Amino acid sequence: MKNLLFILAFMIGLSFTASAQTDLLSQYSKTIDTVTNTGTKYLTIPTPYNVSYKTWEVAVSYTKISGTVGGTATVEYSIDGSNFYSLKRDSVYTATDVAGQTLGWRIVDPGAKYIRVKATGTGTMSAQIKAKVYGRQ
Repeated sequence: MKNLLFILAFMIGLSFTASAQTDLLSQYSKTIDTVTNTGTKYLTIPTPYNVSYKTWEVAVSYTKISGTVGGTATVEYSIDGSNFYSLKRDSVYTATDVAGQTLGWRIVDPGAKYIRVKATGTGTMSAQIKAKVYGRQ
Protein backbone atom coordinates (compact mmCIF):
# COMPACT_ATOMS: atom_id res chain seq x y z
CA MET A 1 0.00 0.00 0.00
CA LYS A 2 2.86 2.34 0.84
CA ASN A 3 4.42 1.71 -2.58
CA LEU A 4 1.12 2.43 -4.33
CA LEU A 5 0.80 5.78 -2.54
CA PHE A 6 4.41 6.65 -3.41
CA ILE A 7 3.84 5.84 -7.11
CA LEU A 8 0.60 7.84 -7.15
CA ALA A 9 2.29 10.86 -5.52
CA PHE A 10 5.20 10.58 -7.97
CA MET A 11 2.85 10.52 -10.99
CA ILE A 12 0.93 13.55 -9.70
CA GLY A 13 4.22 15.39 -9.26
CA LEU A 14 5.24 14.58 -12.81
CA SER A 15 1.97 15.90 -14.17
CA PHE A 16 2.68 19.31 -12.63
CA THR A 17 6.23 19.54 -13.96
CA ALA A 18 5.74 18.06 -17.42
CA SER A 19 6.13 20.26 -20.47
CA ALA A 20 4.54 19.84 -23.86
CA GLN A 21 6.47 18.77 -26.93
CA THR A 22 4.49 19.17 -30.12
CA ASP A 23 5.14 18.27 -33.75
CA LEU A 24 4.55 21.05 -36.23
CA LEU A 25 2.36 19.94 -39.13
CA SER A 26 2.38 20.55 -42.87
CA GLN A 27 -0.67 21.84 -44.74
CA TYR A 28 -1.58 18.17 -45.21
CA SER A 29 -1.49 17.51 -41.44
CA LYS A 30 1.70 15.44 -41.73
CA THR A 31 4.65 15.73 -39.39
CA ILE A 32 7.12 15.52 -42.29
CA ASP A 33 7.22 17.44 -45.57
CA THR A 34 9.64 17.70 -48.48
CA VAL A 35 11.29 20.86 -49.78
CA THR A 36 12.10 20.50 -53.47
CA ASN A 37 14.33 22.84 -55.50
CA THR A 38 13.37 26.48 -54.82
CA GLY A 39 10.04 25.62 -53.20
CA THR A 40 8.82 26.79 -49.81
CA LYS A 41 7.13 24.62 -47.19
CA TYR A 42 5.57 25.55 -43.87
CA LEU A 43 5.29 23.47 -40.72
CA THR A 44 2.83 24.99 -38.26
CA ILE A 45 1.28 24.22 -34.90
CA PRO A 46 -2.26 23.24 -35.96
CA THR A 47 -4.13 24.92 -33.08
CA PRO A 48 -3.39 27.89 -30.83
CA TYR A 49 -0.44 26.99 -28.66
CA ASN A 50 -0.71 27.26 -24.90
CA VAL A 51 0.45 30.85 -24.35
CA SER A 52 1.16 30.22 -20.67
CA TYR A 53 4.57 28.88 -21.68
CA LYS A 54 7.25 31.56 -21.32
CA THR A 55 9.99 29.80 -23.29
CA TRP A 56 9.71 27.87 -26.53
CA GLU A 57 12.46 25.72 -28.01
CA VAL A 58 11.95 25.13 -31.73
CA ALA A 59 13.95 22.59 -33.71
CA VAL A 60 13.79 21.76 -37.41
CA SER A 61 15.58 18.75 -38.89
CA TYR A 62 16.65 18.39 -42.49
CA THR A 63 17.34 15.00 -44.05
CA LYS A 64 18.92 15.03 -47.50
CA ILE A 65 17.08 13.07 -50.19
CA SER A 66 18.98 14.23 -53.28
CA GLY A 67 20.87 17.11 -54.89
CA THR A 68 22.78 19.85 -53.09
CA VAL A 69 20.79 20.87 -50.03
CA GLY A 70 20.65 24.61 -49.41
CA GLY A 71 18.20 27.33 -48.58
CA THR A 72 16.94 28.78 -45.34
CA ALA A 73 14.78 27.91 -42.39
CA THR A 74 12.96 30.72 -40.60
CA VAL A 75 10.87 30.61 -37.45
CA GLU A 76 7.76 32.79 -37.60
CA TYR A 77 4.96 33.63 -35.17
CA SER A 78 1.39 34.89 -35.36
CA ILE A 79 -1.29 36.12 -33.01
CA ASP A 80 -4.18 35.29 -35.37
CA GLY A 81 -2.99 32.29 -37.42
CA SER A 82 -3.12 34.23 -40.70
CA ASN A 83 -0.44 36.91 -40.55
CA PHE A 84 3.00 35.52 -39.71
CA TYR A 85 6.09 37.53 -38.79
CA SER A 86 9.76 36.64 -38.48
CA LEU A 87 11.53 37.07 -35.20
CA LYS A 88 13.72 40.14 -35.24
CA ARG A 89 16.90 38.44 -34.07
CA ASP A 90 18.53 35.18 -35.17
CA SER A 91 15.41 33.92 -36.93
CA VAL A 92 17.05 32.62 -40.13
CA TYR A 93 19.37 29.63 -40.44
CA THR A 94 21.05 28.51 -43.65
CA ALA A 95 20.78 24.83 -44.52
CA THR A 96 24.00 23.17 -45.67
CA ASP A 97 24.66 20.20 -47.94
CA VAL A 98 25.03 17.39 -45.42
CA ALA A 99 23.10 14.15 -44.95
CA GLY A 100 21.22 15.48 -41.92
CA GLN A 101 21.17 18.54 -39.73
CA THR A 102 19.11 20.09 -36.97
CA LEU A 103 18.64 23.81 -36.50
CA GLY A 104 17.15 25.39 -33.41
CA TRP A 105 15.81 28.52 -31.82
CA ARG A 106 15.00 29.58 -28.28
CA ILE A 107 12.12 32.02 -28.06
CA VAL A 108 11.50 33.76 -24.75
CA ASP A 109 8.00 35.15 -24.07
CA PRO A 110 6.94 35.75 -27.70
CA GLY A 111 3.33 36.70 -26.88
CA ALA A 112 2.01 34.73 -29.87
CA LYS A 113 -0.52 31.93 -30.24
CA TYR A 114 0.87 30.29 -33.37
CA ILE A 115 4.35 29.34 -34.47
CA ARG A 116 5.65 27.92 -37.74
CA VAL A 117 8.86 27.08 -39.53
CA LYS A 118 9.27 28.29 -43.11
CA ALA A 119 11.74 26.20 -45.14
CA THR A 120 12.87 27.42 -48.55
CA GLY A 121 15.15 25.45 -50.86
CA THR A 122 17.73 26.55 -53.43
CA GLY A 123 18.96 25.09 -56.70
CA THR A 124 18.34 21.43 -57.46
CA MET A 125 17.64 19.62 -54.23
CA SER A 126 15.20 17.56 -52.25
CA ALA A 127 15.19 17.42 -48.44
CA GLN A 128 12.78 16.10 -45.87
CA ILE A 129 11.92 18.51 -43.05
CA LYS A 130 10.45 17.90 -39.62
CA ALA A 131 9.96 20.37 -36.75
CA LYS A 132 9.07 20.25 -33.07
CA VAL A 133 8.33 22.86 -30.47
CA TYR A 134 8.86 22.37 -26.76
CA GLY A 135 7.15 24.77 -24.39
CA ARG A 136 8.07 25.26 -20.76
CA GLN A 137 7.43 27.61 -17.91
